[in-house]
Amino acid sequence: MQKEEVPNLLKKYLAGNCSEQERGMLETWYLKYEEAGFPELSQEKKDGQLEEIWAFLADKIDLPAAEDTEAVYHITPLWPKITAAAAMVLITLGIGFYFYNSPDKVSSVPNGKISHTTQTSKNKAMLTLADGRTIALDEASNGEIAKQAGVTITKTKDGLLVYEGRAKESAFNNIATPKGGQYQISLPDGTKVWLNAASSLNYPAAFTGDKRAVRLLGEAYFEVAKNKEMPFVVYTKGQEIEVLGTHFNVNAYEDEGQTKTTLLEGSVKVKLAKSAATALLKPGQQAVFEYDHLDVSAIDVAEVVAWKEGCFLFQDEDIRSIMRKVARWYDVDVAYEPHISSKKIGGRISRNKSLKVVLKTLSGTDKFNFKVEGRRVTVMP
Repeated sequence: MQKEEVPNLLKKYLAGNCSEQERGMLETWYLKYEEAGFPELSQEKKDGQLEEIWAFLADKIDLPAAEDTEAVYHITPLWPKITAAAAMVLITLGIGFYFYNSPDKVSSVPNGKISHTTQTSKNKAMLTLADGRTIALDEASNGEIAKQAGVTITKTKDGLLVYEGRAKESAFNNIATPKGGQYQISLPDGTKVWLNAASSLNYPAAFTGDKRAVRLLGEAYFEVAKNKEMPFVVYTKGQEIEVLGTHFNVNAYEDEGQTKTTLLEGSVKVKLAKSAATALLKPGQQAVFEYDHLDVSAIDVAEVVAWKEGCFLFQDEDIRSIMRKVARWYDVDVAYEPHISSKKIGGRISRNKSLKVVLKTLSGTDKFNFKVEGRRVTVMP
């Protein structure tokens, strides 16, 4: 799209005639404008601030590849509606629809695959070794951090935890992330695991026997190293997931009430511990375990793994579901006043934004307000 086309598209927006994609583009631009802290401008004041606004936006913007244009805005925006004054500013600036190069970007997911870029700004985790030793990984220096039963444990300059060597005996370790933290680990077999906030993984220093078994609490994304002779098994509360080599995400937070297994590549078998229910997933499918029932459906995997890409991505979620994610990432307690709207909303925002920005964005739906007192966030009508 050319700059000259912007005024007509903004007129379409204000008339309510934009497509969902066009509306998402414009509202994302407005969100960036609003975050800059610039007030809505009157005709008299705009001339003195246009250069300042342009300098801010230009510093944040990169031209996208042409093929990305159709894929970026494919969800229902939750951002505030663009006002006539803000539209006037954008028209005057002649801003084209350039998607800025930031952690907010959401790419298309062809054939259930995504890029594997991970935000590392909050790499925090505690490693507990089999002998009881504990290591705060975010405080540990790069290089060798421990030896265990013939295995050397190393922290790379990128913050990745790596196991090297062959264990002389079975020893189980545990890695746990706090609220507001995440971490990546390469297991002894080469399997890569990304842990989301408030999660833990129990695993051996070496895999022996006829399977590679780990136990998960919380949420993790797995890229399993292939080994046909030794299937990889993830145990969560009430279920097990068996794979030979694949990419998948497991959400097993206790406060969610459901365990969700989402497949991006390969195949996995999900089995329930207390029933004969099983499901063989194909890429793009999700198994939901709740009350001894297992349901399988096709979903948009981008929403599921957005956390790994450094984003919150909400698609038709109620405020309680959204705030559980917010609470885990920002380490806050959430309370609700009576008569909170049950409206489901959608949108995307970087997890690198401050809590204040996230709450301001949510309040822009005109359905929710927030009061922050220390670590306590109260949701109000």
